Amino acid sequence: MKLPIAQTHLRGLAVVLLAHTSFAHSSPGSLGQNTTCNEQCHQLVKLGTEFEAESFAHTPLDDFYTIPEMFNTSMEPGTLLRIEAHTDLTNYTVPSSLTMSRIMYTSQNLNGTVVPVSAFVLWPYAPFQSAVGYEGHGRGHQPQSGDSKFPMVAWAHGTAGYFVNCAPSNYRSLQYNFMTSYSLALEGFAVVATDYAGLGVTTRPDGESSHEWLAGPAGANDVAHAIEAARKAFPDQLDKEGPFVTMGHSQGGNVAWAFAERQAVSPIPGYRGTIAISPVTRLLDLVDKALAVAASTLPASWPLWVPIVIGLQPPITASITTSFSGYNFSGMTPLSYDRWNNVLKPAQGCLAAGGLAFADVTLDQLARPGWTNNSIAQHWQQEVAAGGKKFVGPLLVLAGEDDALPIDFLEEGVASSCNAGGDPSLEMFTYQAMKHFPVIQASRMRWMGWIKERIAGGNHHWMGKEPRTCGQNTFVEGLNTNYTLQPITPN
Repeated sequence: MKLPIAQTHLRGLAVVLLAHTSFAHSSPGSLGQNTTCNEQCHQLVKLGTEFEAESFAHTPLDDFYTIPEMFNTSMEPGTLLRIEAHTDLTNYTVPSSLTMSRIMYTSQNLNGTVVPVSAFVLWPYAPFQSAVGYEGHGRGHQPQSGDSKFPMVAWAHGTAGYFVNCAPSNYRSLQYNFMTSYSLALEGFAVVATDYAGLGVTTRPDGESSHEWLAGPAGANDVAHAIEAARKAFPDQLDKEGPFVTMGHSQGGNVAWAFAERQAVSPIPGYRGTIAISPVTRLLDLVDKALAVAASTLPASWPLWVPIVIGLQPPITASITTSFSGYNFSGMTPLSYDRWNNVLKPAQGCLAAGGLAFADVTLDQLARPGWTNNSIAQHWQQEVAAGGKKFVGPLLVLAGEDDALPIDFLEEGVASSCNAGGDPSLEMFTYQAMKHFPVIQASRMRWMGWIKERIAGGNHHWMGKEPRTCGQNTFVEGLNTNYTLQPITPN
């Protein structure tokens, strides 16, 4: 497979960056000099890191992300390390009626080690109110709980990057802006959003990534302990057992699903359900599926998800190494290893730079043949996969027909969770012609209504309809889908 990644989705990303990036106000990390990365490659990575730096509220990261001396690994998870009650929003694009706080707290990584993590809390002007169950009581009646404090949505973000600079709490737009965070807060929900361990705060001063990318249970720990820490930090605004919904997209969809599974063994009070948008389930199996399609068909006939998934191999092998150091990037080719460790890591690049660093790498040079069969890699997949375990619902799964993962593969994950038993409340909706990010907006009416009903204390799903069977997939048709503008990248 000699087709460079850039000839698929990343060439379009490079064009977008070239069109919109100014070079005057940023200083990305230095790049290695004697690598496989030629002048064009260096220029693309520089372009990506400069684009990212201009997306940050603070370059470099401000002092908030410095780990306090009090931190030690014997602390209980959920311990508060730092509270910034009122974040200066001068460098953010947060809507004027909203305010923000940042916290640092302790969580646990995949092997159980206590780690420091940062998060933001996006505050509404006033809490969500509902008259559900109170017909005739007049406008503005409080929810059934009688609690005037803020209900919560615990947000799990999609891939922001792999290194410490890539914390969503340091993005001017908090990464997702009106797609999720701003919209939720404007509707009256306090949005508690972890950065995930290794983004924003790191325990690795050598520059190695400490972020366990796509390790759902580790991310679920970060979400759970962010909820606990936020409740401790702001008791006047958040009830210690107040209602909350967990929600995530892409990597965060995997994390949200893992959180629903975590609730079955370590429940947090106030839980009202989970929404997983475009979630990743069994990642190595998905890579194998993509490689099989690529090997048996011509590139011109590949579905969009095939080159996207194949292009994820370097960060997957890096994430396995973060969790299991003995793996030591063994799935990477020498070229791929060089790009990751001698180009991307020195630059501390995030999502844009991470793609552009591999833009000229042919598909067969991304990873070694058969690397997914490695015993450590397979063990990692078993540890981090979403689906196939008992969960606490309701669990709402949303995806686009043209998403970055095949719908039939996602349906298999849904079925495996239904077969695990214990909770029949899993339902799925597929949105016609929608891609990975546009599906968030296409499904907004459903997930926003679903959240409001759950927070208001309803005992049934949005529109009052239980799924006929666990895992039922409903296809949603859209208007003028041939004319919608759907970028592959965020925003």
